[in-house]
Formats: sequence, C-alpha cells, structure tokens
Amino acid sequence: MHQETIRRQGYVDAHCHVWEFSLFNRFASLEKCANLEELVETLKSCLINGWAVGVRFNQESLVEKIIPERAFLDRAFGTTPVVIVRTCLHVVAANTAAMQRLGFFAENGLFYEAKVFNLLKTLVARLNLEPRDVLSQGLRELKKLGFVQVIDMGMDRQKLPFFEGLDEGVKVDFYTVDLGLLDDALGFKVFLDGGLGARTAALTEEYADDPGNYGLLNHSDAGLLSLVERVHRKGKPIAAHAIGDRAVDQFLRVVRQSRHPLDRLEHVQYAREDQLEALAELKIPVCIQPVFSREMSWAVRRLGPERMQTAYAWGLMRDKGIRLLAGSDAPVDHPDPREAAAAVAPLKGGHHLDFEEVLDLFARANREFYLGNCLSR
Repeated sequence: MHQETIRRQGYVDAHCHVWEFSLFNRFASLEKCANLEELVETLKSCLINGWAVGVRFNQESLVEKIIPERAFLDRAFGTTPVVIVRTCLHVVAANTAAMQRLGFFAENGLFYEAKVFNLLKTLVARLNLEPRDVLSQGLRELKKLGFVQVIDMGMDRQKLPFFEGLDEGVKVDFYTVDLGLLDDALGFKVFLDGGLGARTAALTEEYADDPGNYGLLNHSDAGLLSLVERVHRKGKPIAAHAIGDRAVDQFLRVVRQSRHPLDRLEHVQYAREDQLEALAELKIPVCIQPVFSREMSWAVRRLGPERMQTAYAWGLMRDKGIRLLAGSDAPVDHPDPREAAAAVAPLKGGHHLDFEEVLDLFARANREFYLGNCLSR
C-alpha cells in the first residue's frame, strides 16, 4: 500500500497497552542510559511527586548488564522511593522505601509477571495522578503518529472507566484479562509465558546464557484448556501471549482441542520451523511486533546462534503462509510503525520484511481483520 494512501486511511495498532503507554509518558525514560550512574542521575533529575519512577529500562543497554536490586537502590536513593520498570513489562525493581509505601515486598526488590501490573496499579494511586488526563494525552500522542484505531490488550475493570466518554480521534477496542468484561471485549488475552529479557519466556531447551533455566509456563495444559473452552463457549476468541517455543507448543496442543476461527497468537519471538508450519496449516493469525527485531543483538545471548535462525523471523512466517498482523506492544517499545519498518527493512533472510510491507501490515492487514466486520460483539 502506498504511503500516501496509508497516511489518509491511518494506522491500526493490533496490539497496544494504551493505558500503560499513556502512563509511561509521564515517567523518566531510561532507554538511553549507558550505565548505572547515568540511570541514577536520570531518575534523581525527574522526580514525580517525590518518587523516582523510571520506564523503558533494559539492562542489556548498560555496561554492567544487570537489573539494579533493592540493596543498590537503597544505597543510591535512601528514603526516596524508586520504581524501575523493565521495557518488557515483565520485571519491576523497587527499593525499600517504595515497597513500604506500596505494600509489596521482595527480598531483592524484584517483582515479576502479574505482580508487575498489580504494583503499577497501586503506584498510580500513590502518585495521585488523574487517570483520564493521562489517558487523554496518550491518545493524542497516538493520533499524531497517524493511528485511527488501537486494540488494547489488557483491559480490566479498574482501567475501563478511564476510557469511557473519551474522544481524542482514536478508536479504542480491547481484549480483556477479566472474564467479567468478556461480553464487551473482542476476546480474551491469556499469558502463556514471560519474556526473553527476564528469562521467563518458556523454552524447550535451556537458555544459552543461563544453563538449567527453561523459563516459565503460566498454565498447565488442563488449566489452559478449561480457560480457553470457557472463552469459546461465550463465542469469543483468545489472544495468547507466547514468546518462547515451549509456549507455542502448548498453544498448539490446546487449540487443536478447542478452536475459535479468530484465535490469534501474540509475539512469537522464537518458534521452531515445524511450529510455523503448523500455525500456517491451522490458519492461526500471528500478531508480530516488527520493532522487536532491535532485540536481536542481545537475544542471541539468550538463544544462541542456531535458534536465532528462526527467531524474530517475520519474513519466514510470511513465506510459510501465516497471516500476519502487526502491533507495537507499546509501551514495551515505541508505537510509530515507521520505526518498526526501519528496524526490519535492513535485515536479511527470514528476518527481513520490506519497509512498505510493515506499514501495510499496520494499515491494510490490521484494518481488514478489525474493521472488516470479522469480529462481532
């Protein structure tokens, strides 16, 4: 699709966390910090209501290659509460002062997976932020980037009232993580595993840089099947977060037993070639985040060179016949589709997609899936 046509019609983000994107725009970005000293200086210079809150943190960008734990943060910040959110949203670090005020406790100050979102909800209340103002500004930022529609992938009852009545020129639909909202949702979002950055993505072979660690599956097959069947009985599809190949295996086992025609798979940073062929055969759409290709420089340490051949392999997915959708996963990474296209276009082989091809995914492919009356509520 020509860029001028895309500009007129606008983009659709098939996988976004709208509230978190809007919220994180209020906090200090740590993505350009080269070492722990710069991280501390950045946080101290951007206090919000007496708190040091940093987002878009990635330890792989630091010289030290570590996530700062409680002891370090206590020394650096003393009684100033500090919270650091890793860019993947799967890990949060906090010091003693922050944990005391938030009511969350971990010996090393690190919190993972579901605890991250619970901690963030409490943090918003402690900071006395006005949620609708935060959200309104975030939607305006998305509109500036050319979006006309975004699909929020984590709506719950606490966040939903923030959206009611807001009209900033961007249509917001959602998948929910709350079965009580399923009637009003496009479908149900389920997390099968974690992330590569936190070494919680579920792999069939151990992490190359952490022997003995295979990541984590969040559900048993029986538990996941029961959940999926409950969603399907309501006539709704699932959107399953699966980053590692062991999570993809579990997804395939379950959807072969219970299937909605619009079930979709999210992320799939690493999958084996046989899995890609199975997804194509089953006609499972995969929502990719092309901008995640920027992770490849450090992901090779997690997976090793052999597995990287089919990791972040968006072009290979296309060639296998998988229907691709595109999302940003903002605020995990930046939402601008042009950044995503620029990240993928220079890559070679199965990792490559053309610049215009990525923009077409964010425009035509997503629009056909969501605005073509293929989802009814």
